[in-house]
Amino acid sequence: MKIFAAVLSVLLLSGWQYGVSGNPATVPHPCNGHLELCTRPYSQVSFGCTHNSYSYAPPAGLPVLNQERTIKEQLNDGIRAFMLDVVKPSPEETLWDRVEIFFRNLFSSNKATDDQVHLCHGSCDLIDKGPLADTLVVFREFLDANPTEVITFIIENVSGFHVNDLKPSFVHSGIEKYAFVPTPTFSANATNHSGYHWPTLGQMISDNQRLVVFIDSNAQTDVVPYILPEWEYVVEIPYSNIHPIKEFPCNQDRPRDGVPRDLLVLNHFGYNRLTVAGKNIDTPLTSSQVQENKYNSLGSLQAHLSTCANIWGESRVFNFITLDYYDVGNRSIFDIVDKINRVSK
Repeated sequence: MKIFAAVLSVLLLSGWQYGVSGNPATVPHPCNGHLELCTRPYSQVSFGCTHNSYSYAPPAGLPVLNQERTIKEQLNDGIRAFMLDVVKPSPEETLWDRVEIFFRNLFSSNKATDDQVHLCHGSCDLIDKGPLADTLVVFREFLDANPTEVITFIIENVSGFHVNDLKPSFVHSGIEKYAFVPTPTFSANATNHSGYHWPTLGQMISDNQRLVVFIDSNAQTDVVPYILPEWEYVVEIPYSNIHPIKEFPCNQDRPRDGVPRDLLVLNHFGYNRLTVAGKNIDTPLTSSQVQENKYNSLGSLQAHLSTCANIWGESRVFNFITLDYYDVGNRSIFDIVDKINRVSK
């Protein structure tokens, strides 16, 4: 891999540019696994995405799990977009908790902020995967080792962090150097949330800006230019699909302004709903439920795409195909992504 990275660097320095010629045959290496994708704008590419990517065992058996495989395993399998929830953990109260934090910070080379931005599902009392910076190291190591891959973060800012609270995690993990920053020409032709001049995957790889970061609230690109406001560029279809699911919907759910954007999240997962005293409590389906009901099967995904094509048009690219337990159902997510991208395995 070091030899490959060195060769790639020489090619780029000597004038090779991904996607500039418009001819995939002139590109020395594939982009996200396929030569055809090198000449396509980021907005015209589909990516396999995991919902609550960090929410996997241990601890096992909790009603808040969404995945079975670790971030590293997801990356190795081919997942290229990741939904991450950033949460401020509850204050540590005991003396031993404080001792643990002291020594963890003393010997850790990847410190986050003093307040610790964590990856948690709603509440860190349920599942806490630790500092965001620690997980970003895993992503950075993947990008280090795979110089022709582009990945995306879709961050839910549960605790309403300021971008200055999040930036240290990107800096300390070493991943900031890969973050995509829009150029002045990026928005030159944009009107009403669409028409941005997205670079091709090849251009992003050539520029070594191979990480796109969206956040659902509190983006300030004049402060941190690479943490982009999700709702300026992205729309999502409904995510609160209650089991049993007869048909996955595809109407625009967020934002609810009826205005299309360049990028579209196709949420293909469901919840169990318990109603107590008139209040709905939704919890993720288990992997067994997903398997038994074939929600992740190729047939289910194809039916969902058909519904979406009727609403959004046959030419619309569905950018982020988002699943719980993507590995359940013969990993059909990758077949669907290839179909949308019009590439072979």
